[in-house]
Amino acid sequence: MLSSDLVSPAFVAAFLTAATATSKVFAVGAIGFYAVWRRWISDEGLSGMSALVAFVTLPCLIFTRFATQFDARTFPGWWKIALLGTALQIAALALGTLVANRHKNPETTMLIGFQNAGFFVLPMLQALLAPAEFNRAALMLFVFILFFNAFLWIVGNWVLLGKRELDWKRILFSPPLFATLISLGFFGFFHDFGHGFESSTLWQILLGGKSPGALQLVGDLTVPLATLILGGAIAGTLNAKSGLEGKRQSLEIAAWKLFFVPLCGWFLLRVFRVEDHSLRLLLMLECAAPPAINVAVFCQQHSFPMRLTPTACLLCYAVCIVSVPFWVALVL
Repeated sequence: MLSSDLVSPAFVAAFLTAATATSKVFAVGAIGFYAVWRRWISDEGLSGMSALVAFVTLPCLIFTRFATQFDARTFPGWWKIALLGTALQIAALALGTLVANRHKNPETTMLIGFQNAGFFVLPMLQALLAPAEFNRAALMLFVFILFFNAFLWIVGNWVLLGKRELDWKRILFSPPLFATLISLGFFGFFHDFGHGFESSTLWQILLGGKSPGALQLVGDLTVPLATLILGGAIAGTLNAKSGLEGKRQSLEIAAWKLFFVPLCGWFLLRVFRVEDHSLRLLLMLECAAPPAINVAVFCQQHSFPMRLTPTACLLCYAVCIVSVPFWVALVL
């Protein structure tokens, strides 16, 4: 039972471990927050850093992880992880839509429907897991967020801007999704053929052998850069103002996002007994993660008048300093 778990010494130790990991992520994020707050990094600079991660470092990280770690024969359930990620996003979007109908504000759909699936969860996994476990968990994460990467901008156009057309070319060729699909296809379905080039000079330069390759060196920048961007993006949301109504609705969003959704996730993990430690941790982090900062980025890029997003994001990220270690401790 949950009540007995909370008083056990094991839970206290796990909570402290998770709290330490969360604090590491927020300590790095605080540097990004302060840099943007002091205007050392401008809005354009932050956008440039985000583009660098999305278009360069993250695709490099995805490609190198699949090239060096992924084998469909030893990772037979990868497609189930993709389905789990899709199911979580659909359920969260459905919940967000129901709450948004009461709020009369479409931002609620996005804030509840999309968690910070990558930029928050990836550094948390790195802080909580040993290097070998993290490499495997990162692969599972990239597969898990296939739906997230494909549909956040589509749903934003649909819900916030009222646009109904689908630009499939833009969807499929978005760098993180494209890198995942190409890597999954090449190193998953043609694993032996792909690894037949391991001894080539080009492979040694790009992917490395005894020492890291160029793509890995670039990809390893993703976690620290993404964490700095996360902190900077939170600072950027403070430029917008929300009234009292926004604060009340933000409290409700935080309750749904940081307590109800992870409670459902914890219950399902108990019922279905997920034995894989890395997968169990990944699923709990995805359920407990605060709203995606990309919601604010989308609103800013399309000049959408935000009423809830700044306050809700700031509140959720403040609360998750405690809430995330709590939920993570239950599954460590």
